[in-house]
Amino acid sequence: SSAIKQSILDKLMVEVEANLGTAMTYTLFEYAKDNKEFFMENQPVNTVTSVSNSIAIGTPDVPASKKKDKKEQLSKTQKRKLADKT
Repeated sequence: SSAIKQSILDKLMVEVEANLGTAMTYTLFEYAKDNKEFFMENQPVNTVTSVSNSIAIGTPDVPASKKKDKKEQLSKTQKRKLADKT
């Protein structure tokens, strides 16, 4: 919920102010990981239930037929010609 998100952001901002002027990205992630139980103690339980219900129904979020486009591979000759053009 938005109240839980705001609570987590407020607690992280306290850590940000404490570590101001230092490299703190890793520190913030470690702080969040160490305190995840504390952050999630007020999280409503019914949110997890609704997620499991949608999974049980079987509604896919992403179509299964969609494939990733592969990046075109150039041969050595093609790379040389491209380099010669530039």
